[in-house]
Amino acid sequence: MESARDKLTRQIVEAKDLCKLDVVNRKGYECWGCGIDMVPRSWGEKNKLRPNFSKYPNQSHAENCDADAEEKIINQGIGKKQSIKDKLENTPGLSPSGLVLIDEREHVGDLVNPNSKKASSSVNANSKNQDLNDVLNKKSRRAANTIRPICRAFVNFPYDRNMSLNVPGVSGYNYMTIFKKIENNAIKKYNEKKIFYSPLQWNKIIHNDELLIIPLTAGIWTDNKPERTYKIHVDYSTWSQAKKTMLLHELEAAQDEAKQAKEENKKDKAWVFFIGEQDEDNDDIFYLKDQRLICSIVGHIIYPLRK
Repeated sequence: MESARDKLTRQIVEAKDLCKLDVVNRKGYECWGCGIDMVPRSWGEKNKLRPNFSKYPNQSHAENCDADAEEKIINQGIGKKQSIKDKLENTPGLSPSGLVLIDEREHVGDLVNPNSKKASSSVNANSKNQDLNDVLNKKSRRAANTIRPICRAFVNFPYDRNMSLNVPGVSGYNYMTIFKKIENNAIKKYNEKKIFYSPLQWNKIIHNDELLIIPLTAGIWTDNKPERTYKIHVDYSTWSQAKKTMLLHELEAAQDEAKQAKEENKKDKAWVFFIGEQDEDNDDIFYLKDQRLICSIVGHIIYPLRK
């Protein structure tokens, strides 16, 4: 599974975000749909597999578990063949309703001292409030805390991009209008802020302790070589080493997957999604600082014909 619920904070945690934590509590997560224990896997820096949550071999999801239903919908790929709007409206995490950035001082997944009365009462109070919200919103769409699940929905459900979406500061009102593919064969100014996306170049990613430069394929090419293409400058000087390593490994893994897909004649590409600020003088450069506003997803993006 891509996500699970932290038993203490009651927040939904993306498996990819485990790499940001100083300590990962292997017994601290549960299925957000039915409550069975979920085990975090492959979150370490040296793991080549994608981080995920897995149930114990002797366990099964409860009947009609929303989380299990989401996994099946994604694995079956039915959303890439037709509209499944009714299912998306009634499965909380498949098609997020918007983006809400949580104060980063709240380290989701950090361990809490069980002997602390203050911690215990705080967790219990938060748990009761969250449990009530879970009951009220169990069958409704919820907001995401990073752009990753939003971008995943954009890729997985091309026939339902008319679903509503609210991303603060970004123009648009649904998946169709909020996302913007950066154009090829041109360098231009984008006057509206969007969730921009472009395939990732296979060139080596440039980085040091303060800056990460991500080369995109969008832009001007001559004789099949990049002449002037867009780049993302990520200022991660204030990030922890774990966060820096996570993003770099994510991008490098996406490059490797894309190369493998081409060798196998698949249509999958390594896509970079981000919300950034375009340079005022150099239109081919975007800037960003927040790791929650960038992600890479390997897949084939479908554009259904409009009627």
